[in-house]
Parts: sequence; structure tokens; C-alpha cells
Amino acid sequence: MIIPPYLNIGDTIAIAAPARSISLEQLELFKLYVESKGYKIFIHESLTVTENQFGGSDMHRGELFNDLLGNPTIKAIWCARGGYGCLRMVDFIDFDLLKKSPKWIIGFSDISILHSHVLQNCNTSVIHGTMPIFMHGKTGSDYEEVREAVDSVLNLISGKPASYNLTQNEILNSSSNFVGSIVGGNLSVLASIAGSQSEVDFTKKILFLEDLDEYFYHIDRLFLMFKRSGKLSKLKALFVGSFTSMRDHQTPFGKNVKDIISEHCANYGYPIVFDIDSGHHLHNMAIPLGSNVSFQNGILTFATA
Repeated sequence: MIIPPYLNIGDTIAIAAPARSISLEQLELFKLYVESKGYKIFIHESLTVTENQFGGSDMHRGELFNDLLGNPTIKAIWCARGGYGCLRMVDFIDFDLLKKSPKWIIGFSDISILHSHVLQNCNTSVIHGTMPIFMHGKTGSDYEEVREAVDSVLNLISGKPASYNLTQNEILNSSSNFVGSIVGGNLSVLASIAGSQSEVDFTKKILFLEDLDEYFYHIDRLFLMFKRSGKLSKLKALFVGSFTSMRDHQTPFGKNVKDIISEHCANYGYPIVFDIDSGHHLHNMAIPLGSNVSFQNGILTFATA
């Protein structure tokens, strides 16, 4: 796995809008904070173009992303927000530009499509982490939570050691310590690219999953899809992030997310760690997908080289 060059103070981070549109106002607080940490923020003159809900047409978003990939002064691309749109524009991206000049691609949710494609086709690590839109309008404790999430991204892309204490998390098959490569992202988004050239191989990987605003039976359906296709049986471990704002019908489904996952993975025997502090909430701690991680006695450590 290729690890993009780590950033130094003074390096440039570009903002991209590969899915929903973004405004300069929505970026202001994030820009001020990251610049206060010593980095430069690059905003393309066409970043705020809007077409319906998207940040411009599919081709526009792809061409803008290519401009950022091909700009040698840009060391990282931080996606402004998710929503929906990456599946429509991913085929307009020239990923050979990334192969020639690896750089960090940061985001989550809909950005999982770009992450998965990069991992599978460019063999390059990416960052599952918070996005600029989450800092917009935040004050007090909400701002502090997002700030910590932003800092967790900055730490990873600057090569600082990072570890999370999961000793208080619910863990099935917890006696196992292991080392491996971590992949994954948003469950629903990953399901949308199953069977395509953007789908990442889960075999012998640590799979991380999170999701937002889905019915319990939808989660059950997606896990059954991964199970019946043989993907769940091939994992080294499963990390379960935040499944936020899950819904149910008036007639209850009868199982929550933990129940669903425990049922469908019951016969595999690999560790399943619940409540990883990453996903659709303010305190969204960064994960370097594609990188090697170590899980020893409940401590999750990310490799920095």
C-alpha cells in the first residue's frame, strides 16, 4: 500500500466538492482553523459552481478533481461534504494522476466511493474523516468536538502516531489480537458499488462500516447481501462505527444494528468491535483506510510509515 507523502507546516490542502455543492460561507470557519494550524487552504475558483444539488455537473466535478490531482503544490484533497454524487462522477476522474503523484484524499460517507476506488485501483491509502461542512456554524462544545475530529485528520496526514483506546467497547471474540489492513466506509455506499471496478477486496482485511438514516431492515438486507456473496466470511475483523439515526417502521423489525451484525457474523469467529467513534456525528475520529493497523489488548494503533 502506497502512503502519500506526509504534510509539513506550510503545505497546501485543497477543498473539493465531488458530491453536493458547497458555499464559501460554509467553508469559512474550517478554513480559518486549518490555516491557524499552519497549513494553506486552496479553493478552486470553480469550487462553488452549483447544478441542482450537486457541485456542478458530473463532468465539472470530475475535471475540477483532476485539476487538484494534477496540481503539484497540493498535498491533500479534503472533500467539503458528502450527500450524493460521487457515483455519478467517479468515472470522470483520471486516477493515473494520483498514481503519478500520490496525495491524501479525505472525507467519508459518499466519499467512500472515491476511497474504495483508490484503494482497489491505485493501492494508495486514504483518510476516512470529518469534512469542512461539519464545522460550519458550530460553537461551544459542538465546535470542540468537530475541532478534535479535524485535528485527528491533521495528525494522520502529518505522520503523527495515533491510537484509540477501545478497552471499554463491546467486543465479540475479544481474546484475539491482530494486525492487518483496514478498509471500508459507509455501508450503503459500499453496497452501491458491489461488483463494479470501484469495489475494494475485503479478503483478509479489517472491515470498518458506518451508516446514517437507514431502516433496520435495510441494514439487515445489506449484511445479507455481503454474507451471501461470501464477503463477510473472508474478513480478519469487523469494526462497527456509528450507525446514526437508524429508523424503524410502526411494526418493529425486532433487531437493532448490533443484533443484525451479531446474527449474520455469528459463525465466523473473528473479532467484532462495536461503537468505534467514527461516522456521522461531530466527534468523527479519523481512520487511515488502506494502512496497517494493530489491535493489541483493546488498543487500536495506526501505522505512520
